[in-house]
Amino acid sequence: MLTPKNNLVVQSAWQQYTAGASLDVRHLSPEIASSWQRCQNLNVDPLRTADSEIDRSELKERLHQHRSLVKIARPVMERLYEFVKGTGFQIVLSDETGYLLDVIGDPEVTSRTSENQLCPGGNWSEPSKGTNAIGTAIFERKPVQVFASEHYCQTNHFLVCSAAPIFSAEGQMAGVLDLSGDYRASNVHTLGMVVAAAGAIENQLRLQYVTDQLRTAYRYSKILLDHMSDGLISVDHRGIITELNARGAGIFSVDPKAVRGRHVTQLTDCQIPMLQLLNDGAGYEEKEIVCNRSGKKLRSSASLLRDDNGSVIGAVALFHEIDRWRTAAKQHSLPARRNTFDDIVGQSAAMNELKRQAMLAAGSSSTILLEGESGTGKELIAQAVHNGGQRSGGPFIAVNCAALPESLIESELFGYEEGSFTGAKRGGQAGKFEMADGGTLFLDEIGDMPLSAQMKLLRVIQERRVARIGTAIERQVDIRIIAATLKNLKLEVKDGRFRQDLYYRLNVLSLRIPPLRERREDIPQLTQHLVEKISLRLKIEPKQFEDGVLERFKAYSWPGNVRELENVIERAINLADDDLLLRAAYFNLGDLDAEPAGASSPEGTPVRNLADLEREMICKAVASYGGKIHKAAISLGISRNTLYRKMKEYGIGDTATPEAGAQVDAAEPVTAGR
Repeated sequence: MLTPKNNLVVQSAWQQYTAGASLDVRHLSPEIASSWQRCQNLNVDPLRTADSEIDRSELKERLHQHRSLVKIARPVMERLYEFVKGTGFQIVLSDETGYLLDVIGDPEVTSRTSENQLCPGGNWSEPSKGTNAIGTAIFERKPVQVFASEHYCQTNHFLVCSAAPIFSAEGQMAGVLDLSGDYRASNVHTLGMVVAAAGAIENQLRLQYVTDQLRTAYRYSKILLDHMSDGLISVDHRGIITELNARGAGIFSVDPKAVRGRHVTQLTDCQIPMLQLLNDGAGYEEKEIVCNRSGKKLRSSASLLRDDNGSVIGAVALFHEIDRWRTAAKQHSLPARRNTFDDIVGQSAAMNELKRQAMLAAGSSSTILLEGESGTGKELIAQAVHNGGQRSGGPFIAVNCAALPESLIESELFGYEEGSFTGAKRGGQAGKFEMADGGTLFLDEIGDMPLSAQMKLLRVIQERRVARIGTAIERQVDIRIIAATLKNLKLEVKDGRFRQDLYYRLNVLSLRIPPLRERREDIPQLTQHLVEKISLRLKIEPKQFEDGVLERFKAYSWPGNVRELENVIERAINLADDDLLLRAAYFNLGDLDAEPAGASSPEGTPVRNLADLEREMICKAVASYGGKIHKAAISLGISRNTLYRKMKEYGIGDTATPEAGAQVDAAEPVTAGR
C-alpha cells in the first residue's frame, strides 16, 4: 500500500500525465497504470468537479433488479461496519456495472462522500469516475486498492478505496464490495477485510443458488408426479403417508393434503401390502388389489426406500386401475406413440409459455383446441399432452379430417354395422371414437370437416355416446378430444363453414402454437436436433453446418415451419454425401434470402410467368452444383429424367439423354443457361 510520502510522488506523476507528459510507471502498480491509460483513451476529465443528478427512478429499478444481492449483502456489510465504525470509513455495494446500490457509514462521512456521488445511485465505473477501486476491480476482475492520488479524477484524491468483486454461483460478476474513507486513516488490513466480506457474500449467493435449484427440482418432480398415469404413495418407516400424487388421490377419492401425515391404513379399505413390505423387505410387482367397498381392482408395485447407509427410511408404491381400455387397445393393435414434453425442442419465451400451458392442460380432462400453421407440430403437442396426462396408458388415435373423403368420414369416425352400405365389412367395424375409448382422440384439421359430420360430432362430444352407422344402439365412450386446425375457426363460423356450437364445444382450452418465424432463437437448437434425428434414421454420422448457414436460416420466414426446415436439412444431408460440412450451396440459400412468393407482395405487383420461374430455378440448381445433374435434381425434388426433360424443354445447357447425362455427370459439367 502507498504511504503519504509515496503519494506525493504519485501525485507528481499524475500532474505530469494529465498535463500531457508520458506516463511514468515507476511508482505505479500495473493495474493503476493500465487504468490511467484507459481513462485517457475514454476522454475522462481528470479535473471534473460536477456530476449529473442521481436518477431516482433508475435507482429504484436497479434495486429491484438486484434485490437478492442487496438482501444477502446487507447483513455482511453491517458486520463489517462494526469493525470500522467511527474511523471515517464507509462500506459500499455496487452492481456489476459500478452502479451503487447500498452504503453504510458514519453520517459525517456519508454526507461528505455523497458530494462525490459515493452514495446509492452513483455511477463508479471507470468511464464515469476514472480510476477507482470499484470500476477498476470490475475491469480487472480481482481485488483492487486505489490510494489518494492514484485516483484519476482529482476530486477523489482524498479517498483510499479497497474493493473486491463478488461472483455468482455460475461464475458471473454479481457486484462489488468496497470500503472507502479518508486516505490518512487507512491501514494495511483494509483490503483483506473487504476480500473476506466479499467471500462471505459469495458463499451466501452459492447457498441461495443451490436452494433455488432444489426448490425448482422439487416443483419439477411434483409436476411429474402429478402428471403420472399411475398413482403413487410414499410412506416413511412407520407407514405414515409422506406423498400422494394427483392420480393416486383420484383413484382413492381423497384430498392429498388431508391424508399426508396420516397412516396408510386410513387411506382406503384396500389391503395395500406396503406395510408387509416394511416388515419383511420383499418388494412386489403387479400385485392385484381389490377394494372392498368400491369393488375397484388395482395392480400395484412397490419397493423400499433406503438412505445412503442402507437403512430403510420408507417405501414407495405405484398402482393403477385395471381398466377396460387395456383390452380395447390390444384388440385394435394400436401403435405406441411416446412423444412427450421432452421431445418439444425450443427454449424461446414463446415455446416455454406453450409448454407451460400444455403441461397444465395435460392435467385436465377438458377438450383442447390447438391452433397453428401447417408444419408447426400440432400432433407432437397433442401426443405430449396425452402422454403427460392420466390417459397416457390408453390409446392415442389421430384422424386427419382433411384427408378423409366426405362420403367416408362418418364411417371412419363413428363406425358401421354389417350390411349398412355396399362394401361394408362382415361384422362391421369400430370407428375412431370406439378405438380411442379410455384414451385420446386427436382430430387434426378439424376446420375441414364437412358440416354434415360436424352436427353428429357435436352430439358425441356432448353425450360421450356413439352410434355406428346402420344401428340406433349407442355405445358409451370415455375419451378426451384434442382438435387442431390451421384455419381461423372464428372466421369459418362467421362465413357459415363451421358450426358455432361445435366451435364453443372444442374451444375449452386453447393452445396457440407459434410459427417458426416467431421463435427464430430456437432455430440453432432445432436444426441440431433435426440433424441428429435425420442422421440416426439414415445411419450416418451427424454433420456440422458451414459458418453463416444458421444466420441465413434465422433470416428466412419459413412458411412451412418446422416441417419445411426438416425437409431442407434432409435434402442437404443427402446432397452433402461424403462432405463433412453442410454447406450453403446444399440449401439453395439464395431462395431462402427472399420472402416466399405471395407472402408480402404489394397489391398490383406484376406476377411473373410460372415457366420463367421454373426455368430460373433449374438454371440456379444446375449452376450451384457445377452441372452435377443428379445433385441438382435432388435439390429440386424431382427425378433426373424429369430434370433432363425440363432442361430440353427450356433450352438449358446440354440436351443429352439421361444415359448420356450420366457420362456428363462424371466428366464435364453442364453449363446452366445460354
